[in-house]
Amino acid sequence: MILAELETFHSRAVVPTRRVAVGKCRLPLDSPLRPGAVLVAGVVGRHLDGLDEDSLEDLPLLIGQIARGERIRQPRLRHRLQEDRIGLTRSRHRLLRRADGRPLFEFSDRGGSEAQYVLGAIYATKQLSWQERHDILGLVRRVLTWPGGSDGELLRFLDGHRAELPAVPRPHTWALAVLGLESLDGLATSDVQKRFRLMVASVHPDTGGADGEAGERISDLVEARRILLS
Repeated sequence: MILAELETFHSRAVVPTRRVAVGKCRLPLDSPLRPGAVLVAGVVGRHLDGLDEDSLEDLPLLIGQIARGERIRQPRLRHRLQEDRIGLTRSRHRLLRRADGRPLFEFSDRGGSEAQYVLGAIYATKQLSWQERHDILGLVRRVLTWPGGSDGELLRFLDGHRAELPAVPRPHTWALAVLGLESLDGLATSDVQKRFRLMVASVHPDTGGADGEAGERISDLVEARRILLS
């Protein structure tokens, strides 16, 4: 029985033009297994060892940007996301339920690179709702600590962490926290704008903010302002 399915497309690993596209996906989040989250995190965890140091450093930033619904600058991890699938190879990953009731990974290996499989899985969450993305990407963040091992050990690792995921805040709750505001009650547009300008000034490198963190922090502030003013 197929519990979850993820279809991605990629250029051949040996060609200089590195491309990724997302196909049809079925990523349900039914309790208690939440198979869609387990499958996406499983694909990422299985291919982590093949990523270079620069890609491993960029991956958490990319996950955060997708979780917030931001426009993703291309290329990422030296690959470009596209909608056109012509000339690309299809890979299909599945989470199955065996006859004895236990889940089982079925990973595809169609000549793609480690980065292509990881990117395909993470980009697949872009088509989901805000809540669904956060649920899945929360488990993906956990799998970044995966020490390596067999597919069965990876599945047990993910299964053990499912119940530990913290409750995901609603968009407005997250936005209030980012801007340091307490409540929507009585909150005026001018209050949001004033707080936004104050926070941007506090994190900007010219006013003492850390160079390495300013870009991501300002991006969060911009998205939080958009949520509260929409």
